[in-house]
Amino acid sequence: MQCRTHPTTPAFNTCNQCGDWLCDGCTVDVQGRLFCRDCLTKLAAPGSASADVSHGGRRHISGGLLLLFSIPPIPPGVNYMFMGLIKRGLAAMCGFFLLIYFIGVSNMPLRLMFSLALPIYILTCIFDSFDIRRRINAGEAVDDNIDGAIRFLRRNKYLGWIIVLLIGLSVITSILQIFVSLVTWMMPGLIIILGLYLLFRRKGPPAPPAE
Repeated sequence: MQCRTHPTTPAFNTCNQCGDWLCDGCTVDVQGRLFCRDCLTKLAAPGSASADVSHGGRRHISGGLLLLFSIPPIPPGVNYMFMGLIKRGLAAMCGFFLLIYFIGVSNMPLRLMFSLALPIYILTCIFDSFDIRRRINAGEAVDDNIDGAIRFLRRNKYLGWIIVLLIGLSVITSILQIFVSLVTWMMPGLIIILGLYLLFRRKGPPAPPAE
């Protein structure tokens, strides 16, 4: 991984607040917790522990209940909501139902690819939720906003690229299917029009006799 601020520098640390990858020069160690300078500035500002931070201070989240809310047929996202991360849970649930939708409307090759991506997505959400549980139980602050879901895809970039690629292929395939359906529907009419044209077209003047 590369540092967020210095793209050419390898990153070995992650910010406990935003989750971005950082090099040693961009990492600030505060009593054993690592922060980027932006997050440290926000946390140090008066009134900062409000909208962007869902949990602060130590509290216990039951691992058994979290597992209960994580396993199918309960959709991904409910596990985040159980921990109080409503926005992150809604984002995860929208991604899940979007995959279900594309499984239903895609042709067989893409349907197979989406079907393979679905369990990977579910397992990734489960492991991520238990990592967040560990952080909350340790007293770390966890943000609850759309940026958190985006950072989740950035940390799991291969899963994000697979989802984007599959959605792109599905959209292109759907457009091609609509085009083929229109051509198939219009083809009989075009053949009839061409036949009538050939049948009733006016013949030109007769050719002059050869001398």
